[in-house]
Amino acid sequence: MPANLESRFDRLQLFVPEGDRASKAIPVDLHDRWVVRLLSLCGDLFGGATSYGRGVGVWKSGRGKLWDRVTVVEVWAKRDVPDREKKMERLERRLREMGRALRQEAVAFAINEYLVFLSARSS
Repeated sequence: MPANLESRFDRLQLFVPEGDRASKAIPVDLHDRWVVRLLSLCGDLFGGATSYGRGVGVWKSGRGKLWDRVTVVEVWAKRDVPDREKKMERLERRLREMGRALRQEAVAFAINEYLVFLSARSS
């Protein structure tokens, strides 16, 4: 790849957790519905998206290691798309909504090399 080649796209990776299932009160299919919702939204906002099957994730917290099964939704968003900022705000609102539905304190997405955490608590 030429060194002077500059991307016209940002790579977004949306992390869809399986959700807090300790009580089994949230069915796994709720996770799957959120994957479909995000794919559809990203198709509308950015022209497309791809999801990668469930993987296993781990992170360290004050309670020790936390494990979850996660689906990654990947989006290549044009930097010069009209109303880009409004589209990103809409995506972030939907991610927060997903976090609340899946009983998460926060949700995360990556944009290029940056990781962004969004509070899922009701405002």
